[in-house]
Order: sequence, then structure tokens, then C-alpha cells
Amino acid sequence: MKDAKGLDKQWVVLSELASKLVEKNIAVPEEAFERLRIANAIISYYLLDPHVSNTALSDAEKELMRVQSLLFSVCDAELMNEYLDKMAKALRNELDVKFPLSKSMFNKEVKKRGDFESVRVKIKNEIQIERLSDLGEWYGVIFEYSEEDENKILIEGNINRVKRALKDFSIIWKFESLEEQ
Repeated sequence: MKDAKGLDKQWVVLSELASKLVEKNIAVPEEAFERLRIANAIISYYLLDPHVSNTALSDAEKELMRVQSLLFSVCDAELMNEYLDKMAKALRNELDVKFPLSKSMFNKEVKKRGDFESVRVKIKNEIQIERLSDLGEWYGVIFEYSEEDENKILIEGNINRVKRALKDFSIIWKFESLEEQ
């Protein structure tokens, strides 16, 4: 798994501080919780998706800096010193805390990035891999069997090419269903 450069540990420390402030009946701005959720989502996304670049971490860092300023502004001196020390340890990666990784239920095979798209299509009968490779060359996309689900084909490539391949590939499905009857 990728390294979040200590931001995951900072998130845990700030989340703990927010909880402690609420326990002490200190009014915590709602914005702090919103930004904690956003930072959690960004860090989780960075850690789980191998294609995400390090620039996502700068967004998480901005969110955490804002949370830090919101939370420390309502702390008393003793609590602030305790958590400043914890934050320093988190920055140096000296804290042994576990980040609650938010795994969403989305399918990692079905994705869209810019003009690049991946879709998964269910087929009734197996298609020879050579035939899929020929189709891929013809349409300029990648056809491959899904690693997550049996009898499903993954089509990856430029959005317009994927759409055209799907449209033409649907003819194969029609012939397959006619052959079964």
C-alpha cells in the first residue's frame, strides 16, 4: 500500500482531538467535521487507487491544516500542547495509530478518467481470447476478461471508441442469444 506521508496519522490525531473537545462540551465548528470527512475521503482515495498521483495529498494537507486551525482555536493551553506534540510525532511518522481506511463499494474495474473509460459487460457464452484481441485491435480498445466476475468482459479505452465497440459488440450478444434458441 502507498504511503500517505504521515497525513493519515495527522488525520487520526485531529479526529481524536475533535472527539475529545466534544466530550468536554466545547463547541466545535461543524466545518471541522466536514473537512475531516473530506480529508478522510482524499487520503482513502490516494491509498486505495494506484493511479492517483501525489498531488491528491496536497489537497488533503490543506484540509487538515484548516481543521487544525479550527480545533486549536477552541482548545485550552494544556490540550493544545498535548495535541501539538502528537501532531509533531505524526509528521515525523513516530505515532503508531491506524487510519480508518474508507473502502467504498464501487467496482475498481469500472472507472472513468478524462477521455479514458472502462466498462464491464456480461456475456452468456465464452468468447475466445484471440477473438477479443482482434476486436480490440479493430476498435482501438482493450478487451479482456474481468478478474472480479466470471462471464464478464472489460472494455477499456477512449470513451468514443468504447461506445462504438459496445454498439458493434452488441451484435455478438444478439447472435449468441439466437444460437441458444
